[in-house]
Amino acid sequence: MQLWWLLVVACSVLISGNAKLIRLAGGAGNTGRVEVYHNGQWGTVCDDGWGLEEANVVCRQLGFESASWSRTMAHYGQGTGPILLDDVVCDGSETFLTQCSHSDTHDCQHTEDAGVDCYSVLNNVRLAGGGGNYGRVEVYYNGQWGTVCDDGWDLIDANVVCRQLGFESALESKSSAFYGQGSGTIVLDDVDCTGDEDSLDQCRHNGLEEHNCVHYEDAGVVCSNTPNTLLPTTDTPSSLLPTTGVWNNVRLAGGGGVLNNVRLAGGGGNYGRVEVYYNEQWGTVCDDGWDLNDAHVVCRQLGFESALEGNSNAMYGLGSGPIVLDDVDCTGDEHSLDQCRHNGLEEHNCVHYEDAGVVCSNTPSTLLPTTGYITEELTTLLLSTSYFTEALTTLLPSTKVPIRLWRWRVDILNTVRLAGGGGNYGRVEVYYKGQWGTVCDDLWDSDDANVVCRQLGFEFALEGNRNALYGQGSGPIVLDDVECTGDEDSLDQCRHNGLEEHNCGHHEDAGVVCQNILNTVRLAGGGGNYGRVEVYYKGQWGTVCDDWWDSDDANVVCRQLGFEFALEGNRYALYGQGSGPIVLDDVECTGDEDSLDQCRHNGLEEHNCGHHEDAGVVCQSNAKEIRLAGGAGNTGRVEVYHNGQWGTVCDDGWGIEEADVVCRQLGFESASWSRTKAHYGQGTGPILLDDVVCDGSETSLTQCSHSDTDNCQHTEDAGVDCYSVLNNVRLAGGGGNYGRVEVYYNGQWGTVCDDGWDLIDANVVCRQLGFDSALESKSSAFYGQGSGTIVLDDVDCTGDEDSLDQCGHAGLEEHNCGHHEDAGVVCQSVLNNVRLAGGGGNFGRVEVYYKGQWGTVCDDLWDSDDANVVCRQLGFEFALEGNRNALYGQGSGPIVLDDVECTGDEDSLDQCRHNGLEEHNCGHYEDAGVVCSNTPNTLLPTTDTPNTLLPTTGVLNNVRLAGGGGNYGRVEVYYNGQWGTVCDDGWDLIDANVVCRQLGFDSALEYNSNALYDQGSGPIVLDDVDCTGDEDSLDQCGHAGLEKHNCGHHEDAGVVCNSVLNNVRLAGGGGHYGRVEVYYKGQWGTVCDDLWDSDDANVVCRQLGFEFALEGNRDALYGQGSGPIVLDDVECTGDEDSLDQCRHNGLEEHNCGHYEDAGVVCSNTPSTLLPTTGYITEELTTLLLSTSYSTEALTTLLPSTNILNTVRLAGGGGNYGRVEVYYKGQWGTVCDDLWDSDDANVVCRQLGFEFALEGNRNALYGQGSGPIVLDDVECTGDEDSLDQCRHNGLEEHNCRHHEDAGVVCQNTPNTLLPTTDTPSSLLPTTGVLNNVRLAGGGGNYGRVEVYYNGQWGTVCDDGWDLIDANVVCRQLGFDSALEYNSNALYGQGSGPIMLDDVDCTGDEDSLDQCGHAGLEEHNCGHHEDAGVVCNSVLNNVRLAGGGGNYGRVEVYYNEQWGTVCDDGWDLNDAHVVCRQLGFESALEGNSNAMYGLGSGPIVLDDVDCTGDEHSLDQCRHAGLEEDNCDHFEDAGVVCRVFDNVRLAGGGGNYGRVEVHYNGQWGTVCDDGWDLNDAHVICRQLGFEFALEGNSNALYGQGSGPIVLDNVNCMGDEDSLDQCRHNGLEEHNCVHYEDAGVVCSNTPSTLLPTTGYITEELTTLLLSTSYFTEALTTLLPSTNILNTVRLAGGGGNYGRVEVYYKGQWGTVCDDLWDSDDANVVCRQLGFEFALEGNRNALYGQGSGPIVLDDVECTGGEDSLDQCRHNGLEEHNCRHHEDAGVVCQNTPNTLLPTTDTPSSLLPTTGVLNNVRLAGGGANYGRVEVYYNGQWGTVCDDGWDVTDANVVCRQLGFDSAKEGNSYALYGQGSGPIVLDDVDCTGDEDFLDQCGHAGLENHDCGHHEDAGVVCTVL
Repeated sequence: MQLWWLLVVACSVLISGNAKLIRLAGGAGNTGRVEVYHNGQWGTVCDDGWGLEEANVVCRQLGFESASWSRTMAHYGQGTGPILLDDVVCDGSETFLTQCSHSDTHDCQHTEDAGVDCYSVLNNVRLAGGGGNYGRVEVYYNGQWGTVCDDGWDLIDANVVCRQLGFESALESKSSAFYGQGSGTIVLDDVDCTGDEDSLDQCRHNGLEEHNCVHYEDAGVVCSNTPNTLLPTTDTPSSLLPTTGVWNNVRLAGGGGVLNNVRLAGGGGNYGRVEVYYNEQWGTVCDDGWDLNDAHVVCRQLGFESALEGNSNAMYGLGSGPIVLDDVDCTGDEHSLDQCRHNGLEEHNCVHYEDAGVVCSNTPSTLLPTTGYITEELTTLLLSTSYFTEALTTLLPSTKVPIRLWRWRVDILNTVRLAGGGGNYGRVEVYYKGQWGTVCDDLWDSDDANVVCRQLGFEFALEGNRNALYGQGSGPIVLDDVECTGDEDSLDQCRHNGLEEHNCGHHEDAGVVCQNILNTVRLAGGGGNYGRVEVYYKGQWGTVCDDWWDSDDANVVCRQLGFEFALEGNRYALYGQGSGPIVLDDVECTGDEDSLDQCRHNGLEEHNCGHHEDAGVVCQSNAKEIRLAGGAGNTGRVEVYHNGQWGTVCDDGWGIEEADVVCRQLGFESASWSRTKAHYGQGTGPILLDDVVCDGSETSLTQCSHSDTDNCQHTEDAGVDCYSVLNNVRLAGGGGNYGRVEVYYNGQWGTVCDDGWDLIDANVVCRQLGFDSALESKSSAFYGQGSGTIVLDDVDCTGDEDSLDQCGHAGLEEHNCGHHEDAGVVCQSVLNNVRLAGGGGNFGRVEVYYKGQWGTVCDDLWDSDDANVVCRQLGFEFALEGNRNALYGQGSGPIVLDDVECTGDEDSLDQCRHNGLEEHNCGHYEDAGVVCSNTPNTLLPTTDTPNTLLPTTGVLNNVRLAGGGGNYGRVEVYYNGQWGTVCDDGWDLIDANVVCRQLGFDSALEYNSNALYDQGSGPIVLDDVDCTGDEDSLDQCGHAGLEKHNCGHHEDAGVVCNSVLNNVRLAGGGGHYGRVEVYYKGQWGTVCDDLWDSDDANVVCRQLGFEFALEGNRDALYGQGSGPIVLDDVECTGDEDSLDQCRHNGLEEHNCGHYEDAGVVCSNTPSTLLPTTGYITEELTTLLLSTSYSTEALTTLLPSTNILNTVRLAGGGGNYGRVEVYYKGQWGTVCDDLWDSDDANVVCRQLGFEFALEGNRNALYGQGSGPIVLDDVECTGDEDSLDQCRHNGLEEHNCRHHEDAGVVCQNTPNTLLPTTDTPSSLLPTTGVLNNVRLAGGGGNYGRVEVYYNGQWGTVCDDGWDLIDANVVCRQLGFDSALEYNSNALYGQGSGPIMLDDVDCTGDEDSLDQCGHAGLEEHNCGHHEDAGVVCNSVLNNVRLAGGGGNYGRVEVYYNEQWGTVCDDGWDLNDAHVVCRQLGFESALEGNSNAMYGLGSGPIVLDDVDCTGDEHSLDQCRHAGLEEDNCDHFEDAGVVCRVFDNVRLAGGGGNYGRVEVHYNGQWGTVCDDGWDLNDAHVICRQLGFEFALEGNSNALYGQGSGPIVLDNVNCMGDEDSLDQCRHNGLEEHNCVHYEDAGVVCSNTPSTLLPTTGYITEELTTLLLSTSYFTEALTTLLPSTNILNTVRLAGGGGNYGRVEVYYKGQWGTVCDDLWDSDDANVVCRQLGFEFALEGNRNALYGQGSGPIVLDDVECTGGEDSLDQCRHNGLEEHNCRHHEDAGVVCQNTPNTLLPTTDTPSSLLPTTGVLNNVRLAGGGANYGRVEVYYNGQWGTVCDDGWDVTDANVVCRQLGFDSAKEGNSYALYGQGSGPIVLDDVDCTGDEDFLDQCGHAGLENHDCGHHEDAGVVCTVL
């Protein structure tokens, strides 16, 4: 055996070695003369008999897929060695040429040397790791992408790659894995091209996969961004161009290559900041070295003829993206900017104030660029070549519509201008076919105008104008009926009639007014409030001509400048002649405009003026007649201006009134001091005023009484201290602690000029704003340009000033600046760091970081507005609550803020009004808190501030736990405006401790990895975190750097924090009562009973899962604890969710001993809102039982706390019914698998009965509606409760409700006491009467009996009334009592009389809470036993006079059946009855005794149900037996029966109709069966409609009962049981009349939740006695996975998706192989699969993962026939989504089937759609029908139809719908014509059309589409 094995291995080695003993010589890599190696030399093969089979063997032996040609006659030159083989004959299956039949002798010469052309697997080349025209070179070989080694790699090799990809040439060759290392094989090495090759495999190289390289040597290229304009010299139409490889694997992200997309921003149509699109975002160009040559290249690239200017210094505003280029050096002849010399992409030493700009000539170039769109000139050029016109027509079809040059789509409407108006308004014109044309105003509105304005570079449109407001155009009318949504980027993206398709004249030319470019106005040649009017236009200041200039015009200018109004409008260049352009003329303002550009005028730079006509204004401003000298900005010597000079004021009589007038005149609010005796130094000019006396109301000093002569000296010069209006400072254009500095002056906010601005000045501003200091000073309008006045310039602070006005400066409004010099600051925000402590991720005590420690906020005035600000600052969307009274515990640091008053709009807490830092009158018991929405804010504020300029501390101070609960979850940190995760590399408990402490917890219990709490979706912010454990926050720990990582989200880190009080238990008592203990610091401790009351007890009980507390106990009632006393002085309001949310002294802060341990008695009924933690779970019990505790000890620790302690009987009577258990807040049922008398005995004893008479199955008492809680129950019969029995596990089952278990209990109560070792002294003193029952009556009425001392006893009727009865009924679960009975109405009891003189208030929850004489204290006999009738006497309902699901409604009352009157009877009432009977709903509510007259009493009348009630007695009605009716008004119902319908004997969408009735499947007779009936079935099954209704048992005869006959549906019914029929099982048929249907193969978008064969039902049926063969017949391939598509790829490749439960889902790639892929491809109509792909090659899907571990043999017809784990049963994520590549030739052979073709559906074949003749996302639309691919006629074809096709193919939408066989004429049938989709359809066959193959078209009308690629 060993020898044999060695021989096999040796042979394998020899055979493997033979694979390399053959080569191709004299050709290229995949072509050449065949040579074989023998006896130490290479020889040739003679071509005798040489053909394609032989060539195939050679090519496969060499590693190629196959041969494309066999060559003879020494096609590749004559060899020189021996001729080694002749007469070679291969059958094609051989592995090596030597395995073929051949002759070792020959009769040949070297002129007969054989050769081959192998089909090159290297024909597919792509660029990876870069962009559209650059990247790592990868070739497709052996089914995967591999790389090329850079040994010998040069520009010549790169040229071949680029030409192969369709580019003109290469710009660079890259080595050393410049674009990253590849991961596949290294396919080529030592590539040596001559440069003339057409593809890389034609170049010389070492051989496939022969190399000595590693991936850091991967080669790359940068291709010219211009596609090759020289079409291949061939007469072959484009349909012969390769359909894969060249274009299929290339994309232009953002519209072009790295720099092909250039735009102008911040300006207008032909000028602005130069921006280039790189790495999927727009970036700028630095102005270093920027000149006119560079500008020329940009302008020509944009389609303009040349550049007028090259601008620098961010003339058009600061950009916000990356700086992509620097030191650009163009010669001026380049075609695009990336062809110019530069530093390298993103290599620069610049900031955005150096952004370059251009002004382009406003005339578009007459030679449009070679990329973009096919121009008339280019067409002419091509027509002049040797190409035939016919070939060109194929290559370049009708240029009437936008043309696609291979993959590029460049729109011919990209150039838009405004004509007949001004810079920002005018007639809209688009450039088309070499001339400017207009747009018709039909449907023209503001949405359309917004698109035009944004396309021109404006922000938005002010108006959309009609009726040729700006004059009629003269060119063609290009567009009509334009309908934009407003979100489009350019006008051509909007819906319209088509190019030059219109019914308009030029009197309808559309126009727009865009948000203006004349927003910047200044006054020149004068003073602050007067001067020559100048506007900023085209990068320079220009003037306004004074023609028509008046006060209205002047008013607009002054208001625009911030003044109140104009005093004068001046003409004739009063303030000197300007030197720039004259921008405006004939200005006509009404006076109400907000800016000058809103006024009527001639147009920008349209004038007939000279500068001697420059207009001016004088704006209202008194401040310039007076000044302060010798002081600071708001203090100084008073000086007034008179006769051309400044003079002083004498201080005689000078006081505060006079000072007030001066200060107000200067713009201050008032004076704080009047100064005398030359306080601010002596003046030098004349003394102009003396004896000034003001009353304080004057607006200027000259209005005061004064003397023009004086008797003073300058030693008496008067002065003032003004109350500085500059005390109001703010930061604008940024955030809470950074922004543009603005000061409030003269009633408006103004800016500060950055001349001399430095950090010292910034410190003063920040301190004035309440910050500690400044981090940075900013200049050059870093936070955007302000719009008000420039108030301060040349600010010079010493740093000690308290406010900015105390610093030296040039004077108020004295400056030589523009707003591009506005100053800014970044302050060290003392309150920027906010956290929540003492709670969880989104709730807690508000704490702010101030002076190096965390402090709290006082709750005075605290409200939801304040809370909203805190939550938004933390990254949440809004606040749910603002909490007070230290709800989350008292803080320990300083109280930093008090009386906080936020409006709610602030960005951070420090922007709100408050008392001042640490100014308060509070204690920590007033600490404020919040509860934030648990959803982070998805609309983060937009900001132009680079993140890198924000303070470097505090960015990670906000930490939260996501995907878990309050104290556990995925660790997320807030950084760069969004939440991100932490990678688990190196993550440990030390790191987790830091996170937990930062969140306010004591420590961490666990650290989690591998995305235990699900994967996050934001950035991964931290990796390799390494904390020492002493840090206060996570960002203080060592880490790899912000966003520096090598992780995926599957490595997200998590923590479990030690929530100190989350674990609560009851000790020393029983399941629902005991000593309260909390888990803290690793041990259980107690709670002191100081202040302990029922509110506190309620919180504990709810936390443990009970509904409420019966008592709060004190004085260690349940024994003294032994651990620490953790809490004291607990004060709960009662609404808290857990004990730690209540006020208390602090952890372990107390003055107590254990004799004061607190306790509780909880209600024995579990809460309907059970928490997910807090009660003893099955898992915890198992855990504890595995420890060293003994069972006895555990019984004490874990008394009967199981949540299945509550059991009831439903659907029957007092001692019989369906068994239901209370679990997770609702009642659920028990499955009857293995159910027997032992199980029933346990239930009955648990309910207080002695034993069970029966254990029932098959839902004898009706089907339940809640969860199925237990299955496979196996009791021994001795258990005390059901949960002690063996079972599958909670909610682990394989059952339906028709298997609900039931019992009949022996109706005599158990007189035997339960055995217990619990001393009676430990039993609670209340709650012993918690078990109450009604005996001697029915379910809701009877003798009241209570369980006490192990037996049932009665209640004496002394004092018994309705209030007492109400308590009993509520305790039993009824709503209330209808009657209270006495005198042993329901028979005398036999046990003790337990209660007498019962006196309830009515609020009690149980009878033992009422006053009474004492237990067994009475003076009664059993003839006085009390009884009740509870409000549910109508629990027993039946249908009479009809069938199983329909009939007269009868209710059981007073021991007889009665009817219901039909007054007001409707469907809502019927729903309640049907649900009460166990049906899902009602189909009809009937009246007029439809089912015959009843004979009993009429019990109910005027029934008025809402429809949500559980039983009829819960509805409003006239009262029991209160009616005004006769039996001819008896009400009836028809209940829904057939929810389960299936198709058998056929396929997924066709077969025999079967309905599930009485526990089995039956058929429908075909009498009267038609298409209307079939429609109802198909819709019920989830299909859209029926194609056929079949009869005569077309799909075989059924074997069950015939359930329905003479079915007569209208077609609108929702289910079959709503149709008219003979009655259930009423028929005159046999099975050869079984009805069938063929349903449309398209699933309805509203699939029902039932109606198809589910996995559970299949499992159920398999467990019966049916054989598998029988089941195959009953359950044929009815799986709803019949619909399969490929998404994220192209027509024949993509991610595999299946349609399930109304949505598309994916398939996991576990075990995915070619067999599985073959099944998918064949199911889609392809012949076979080329590849089965894994690892989400075509992108990750977003729906459910439907299938996993798929194992097909390859012979299946559809994917659902393959083995798999089960629907939605998987262990996968979407990164494992499976994909396929199908062979692109459709399968011409129909799949073999035994089903006659007449049984195949006539539609559904249109579910397979592909694009042909184009690329992955564009091409001719073809549909698969009748075994072949056919086309769609373009009659009526539009973008709506195209949208349906694209969505069906997995794309988002369509860009275009094409006609006239744009992608070549198809050759198959024309399947569809006159297609008319609404756009909402999922598949093309859902659209209206003329019928299959009904058309009047030729293939020259074949329709096509261009789909959107994201």
